[in-house]
Amino acid sequence: MIRFFKIVTPILLSISLVACSSVSGKTDKITAPIEKDRNLSMVVTTDVHYFAPSLTDNGKAFEKYVAAGDGKQLAYSDEITDAFLADVESKKTDVLIISGDLTNNGEKTSHEELAKKLTQVEKNGTQVFVVPGNHDINNPWARKFEKDKQLPTDTISPTDFSKIYSDFGYEDAISTDEFSLSYLAAPSSKVWLLMLDTAIYKTNMQQGNPTTEGGLTAGTLDWIKESSALAKKNGAKLIPVLHHNLTDHNDVIQKGYTINYNQQVIDALTEGAMDFSLSGHIHTQNIRSAKSTDGKEITDIVTNALSVFPHKYGNITYSAKNKNFTYQSQKLDMEAWAKAQGSTDENLLNFDQFDYETFYNSGYDKAMMDLMTDESYDKYNQADKEKMADTMGLNNMYFFAGTAPPKSDGMALWDSAPNSFLKDYVLSSSNPPKKSNDYYVSP
Repeated sequence: MIRFFKIVTPILLSISLVACSSVSGKTDKITAPIEKDRNLSMVVTTDVHYFAPSLTDNGKAFEKYVAAGDGKQLAYSDEITDAFLADVESKKTDVLIISGDLTNNGEKTSHEELAKKLTQVEKNGTQVFVVPGNHDINNPWARKFEKDKQLPTDTISPTDFSKIYSDFGYEDAISTDEFSLSYLAAPSSKVWLLMLDTAIYKTNMQQGNPTTEGGLTAGTLDWIKESSALAKKNGAKLIPVLHHNLTDHNDVIQKGYTINYNQQVIDALTEGAMDFSLSGHIHTQNIRSAKSTDGKEITDIVTNALSVFPHKYGNITYSAKNKNFTYQSQKLDMEAWAKAQGSTDENLLNFDQFDYETFYNSGYDKAMMDLMTDESYDKYNQADKEKMADTMGLNNMYFFAGTAPPKSDGMALWDSAPNSFLKDYVLSSSNPPKKSNDYYVSP
């Protein structure tokens, strides 16, 4: 473990600051691992959905599960994670941030194996900070796969999560929130992280599925204000990190993705002078701004899920001279990693094409299923349905990539199609972004 914090106060007060939720009224000087006000390099990723190889024999049950999924490259989860962490190591990054959904469905084995990988990252000199997502804790969908069967496997509790990832934020937190697994961390003296646990997982086991939506309690909102005040007293800039989105990133896909009562959260963050937030959950690469009730602007940067096409992550640089941050996304180069590893797997050596076809087919097949089974589309012939499915496949891909989709023959057919969720999604993903979803500079 490479992080340590020293709070220059009497011992009893120091213990209180670390252990309790409340941080208001403290004027403590925080000593961070990087004390000098210098440029800082950070990498952010989200929705890793790591799945331990030991949980599958890659048999029929697993193949069927992956094929019916949402486009995650689960069969290559281990390789994608290793390739990403190799990038982090090669960059000699100061800080790595993971904003939730660390595992596929909260499998205890997946958590433990990922934590081992992150331990090596810290040994190489990079500080690591994590928060849970909606898939990570108390997940009744935790499964392993043997031949043609899906079998239950152990999931983890909130306490388990903070223990497994104790070295990655929790053990050395400046402050922890008593209402959630949120915590305040200081990777450097001038840049602090407000790691927010927005997942809702208390009733997952009773309801039989992980809760998609997320939120923060009134107590956590108060803790955010206290944490902001402490950062201000120490002259530190604060970056909020959360799994759920701070604002809407699509005109159709909002419920369950944008955090509940988001205006209250926006107000709390802008009151603390935070210019941007880092989130995930929706899997797309997207940057949108929101305003507080008193007109202050904050930008929510959603980084593309590491597990999903086109497998981007974010590079963030803090400029000590300008006192601001620059964000730039980067696509993971799986082919270069596979070649360097001496892999003979053709899917990895030709990953760009393999990944493109896999994700395109996922969108195409889902659209075709709706078009073939919904009687509203009975008047369309097979050729028209194929054109419409092609448009869905393309629009879906480029929406996840955060770029404008190419023109396609099916678009005009969707324009005049019967109203449906699928039509709304295709139309909402057809417009080019008004500004870059890959680049941001803070004020």
